[in-house]
Amino acid sequence: MSLQQMPPKPIGENWLNWSQRLATYLIQVRSQLRQKASLESAAEDGVMLWDRTVGYPVISKSGLFVGIELKSAGYTVAALPTGVIGQREYVTDASSPSFGAAVSGGGSVVIPVFKNASAWIVG
Repeated sequence: MSLQQMPPKPIGENWLNWSQRLATYLIQVRSQLRQKASLESAAEDGVMLWDRTVGYPVISKSGLFVGIELKSAGYTVAALPTGVIGQREYVTDASSPSFGAAVSGGGSVVIPVFKNASAWIVG
């Protein structure tokens, strides 16, 4: 990592100066989030990437890429994203939802759901 790519470190007791330098640095690098490639490895914890296939940022943790939750406006069941295990969303058209069961659409119930290994589950 070059010196230019590194965030500024605090020097002395002037926290205001450091916070201004840090804000400038963050403005310069905020759009530099790298796209996640299909063969990307999550071997090193704390690597943040943009996953274009799912439409949100992911971060590496314990050998897996975990989705970073972004606030959504809710989904219809049919429009739920592929998602990652543990991701939480809410649906706006659940039909007769039952806690712990896969969610089905076509109704008018607004309810939270989470992604398990294979489906979106009411809960």
